Amino acid sequence: MNRWLIVASGAACLAMCGPVAAVCWAADAPKLPPMIPPSALEPEAPAAPPPPATTSAEAEEAVFLAKLKEVRLIEIKHLRSTDAGEFEKGRRLILDLPEDTYAGPMVSVLYGPNARYRSLLLDALKEFAGRGSKVAQAYLQEVAVGDAAAPNRRRAIDTLKAASAAPPTDRLIYHLAVDDVAALRDRAATALAALADKRAAWLMVDRLTTEEWRAVTAEVPVAVSSAINVTNVGVPKFRQATVQGAVAGGPVISQTIDLPTVDVFEVSTPVFGGPTVTTVIGQHRVQVQHPEMLAALRTLTGKDFGYDKDAWTKWMQSADGAKAIPPWKPLKLVAD
Repeated sequence: MNRWLIVASGAACLAMCGPVAAVCWAADAPKLPPMIPPSALEPEAPAAPPPPATTSAEAEEAVFLAKLKEVRLIEIKHLRSTDAGEFEKGRRLILDLPEDTYAGPMVSVLYGPNARYRSLLLDALKEFAGRGSKVAQAYLQEVAVGDAAAPNRRRAIDTLKAASAAPPTDRLIYHLAVDDVAALRDRAATALAALADKRAAWLMVDRLTTEEWRAVTAEVPVAVSSAINVTNVGVPKFRQATVQGAVAGGPVISQTIDLPTVDVFEVSTPVFGGPTVTTVIGQHRVQVQHPEMLAALRTLTGKDFGYDKDAWTKWMQSADGAKAIPPWKPLKLVAD
């Protein structure tokens, strides 16, 4: 009886305490995070890097290419035409371009073997130079030195002279001081004299004569003598001949023999060659005089000391020369 009472009491206790225990366990359990969708577990794609910042050089190149395209289209549509009216239309479009930043694209398109294009380019550079464009003035200085046609070089010089009371000559000074090609130095001197830049006189004196390696030839007379000897022997022919001989105290004896006959042709002629010339090429260091440089000095100074550098230097250092020529100052060449 007591046993069943204990079992019954235990069952009743379990029935009454079980829900309480379950509630207590549930209250003490940790809270789980919310469910994460599977798509959120995939790695994220890297973000696209920001576009690189445009440098000033890249921006300038983009502007240049845009204007180059504009000038090229004018050239294709109008300047290539054989119709004079169409060409004139293109010419006006070129000359009406407003900014000197078109100068570079114009040079790229128009400066070449086509004489009409080069003339148009000089017209456009004249327009820009008249507005004070340093870019156009720099290109005109290059034309004054580098163009193969003397009329174009003179035209560039005249444009520089008309554009300013004190035309820029920095590019011309650079060619005179640095250029290794004598013809370009001479052209720079001619332009500087025409523009009356007396600062260049000191450089001109230095370039009056130069020591240069030159190929020289020597003429050597050569005499040739020889002799021609020819001997031609023909086929022998035989003929009979009787030969008699006497023996002392004996009779006269006669004998018939065969004698050969041969035709021989012989020539002996001496030959003498006249003097010929042999050219011998060698390298020698020689002093070269530059007449264009001397002419430019005469124009600038009104003096003529020939190719005597010492005489020129002495005069320019004198009181008389100092009035005509500014004192020498070292050049500062700045890359642009």
